Amino acid sequence: NLKATLLLDTSSSMGYASNGWSKFDYGATLTASLAYLMLKQQDAVGLITFSEKIEKVIPPKAVHGYLFSILKELEGKKPEGRTRVGSVLQELAGSLKRRGLVILISDLLDDPGEVLKGLKQLRSRGSDVLVFHLLDRDELEFPFEEPSLFIDLEEDEKLLTDPKTIRSAYLKTLGTLLEEYRKSCAASLIDYALFDTSVGLDRALVRYLVWRE
Repeated sequence: NLKATLLLDTSSSMGYASNGWSKFDYGATLTASLAYLMLKQQDAVGLITFSEKIEKVIPPKAVHGYLFSILKELEGKKPEGRTRVGSVLQELAGSLKRRGLVILISDLLDDPGEVLKGLKQLRSRGSDVLVFHLLDRDELEFPFEEPSLFIDLEEDEKLLTDPKTIRSAYLKTLGTLLEEYRKSCAASLIDYALFDTSVGLDRALVRYLVWRE
């Protein structure tokens, strides 16, 4: 049977929500749903939550009642702290003793070079890796029209600007970033998928089930 570790980003940037349903809400619900599916399939599943460092480790087990331990941890979490996805992945790659499946659920708002380095280290040590990249629709489309105050949720920096003057550059930069993740993950046999958090969870769950088959 499969041994899976769900790796959930709980940093401040995951708290962004354009419609009341934050990236963290989406990610936590997805994590709980995946844990339920895995345990129903008699797979071992565990959870690691992190921001700038690993915060909580629940080792993988294939026990039905184990779901409550995972749900309790998720219920008590809130998005806070800085993002250090890359360094956490690299630390995890050095500490995993057995091969298995690692599912990263994050907005990946970190240095892509460091993130990809960590993902490749996990893969090179024999783990299968799935990446669920979560972004809010505002982040994907940048729909803002009026002069707006943009606030960095991690650094508490603020910028007042006219969105129309930066939209093109923003979307171009985002497109380049997403393409880098897609190509680099594909080259390393890492399953990468981007999800708009305004879309239902079913797409993400189907993605996992297809991979599991």
